[in-house]
Amino acid sequence: MKKLLLLVLFTIGILTACSPSNKALVINDAWARPASAGENGAAYFVIDNGTTSDDVLLGVSSDIANASEVHMSMADGNGVMSMKMQEMVEIPARSKIEFKTGGLHVMFIALNRDLKVGDSFSLVLNFKNSGNMTIEVAVREY
Repeated sequence: MKKLLLLVLFTIGILTACSPSNKALVINDAWARPASAGENGAAYFVIDNGTTSDDVLLGVSSDIANASEVHMSMADGNGVMSMKMQEMVEIPARSKIEFKTGGLHVMFIALNRDLKVGDSFSLVLNFKNSGNMTIEVAVREY
């Protein structure tokens, strides 16, 4: 019986040590809508904070537009949509924050080039604790 118990505990220990765990802040599923030069564009992604510490997204930057800002889309009581620039976005420990249509997104103001399906571009996210993270954003239909 003791040997069986030891075998079970040993197996659990091995499986736990080998199981994947996300102990980092990572960005997944980055994409942007097609748009024309001179217009505005938008990008979306998921921030997955697998760490044990809260973090804060302080800003974004890209060379594809005159300005890059984090915005939140929202509807008022009458269903009229509007956007508000976000000075920062809190990213709690062990949580995911989704940037999606109709919610948080990166707004590119006055694009300096066309964003065509199949293109990609770099986007830098600046975090309070994690520093700058550069991601590749794929342009695709939504």
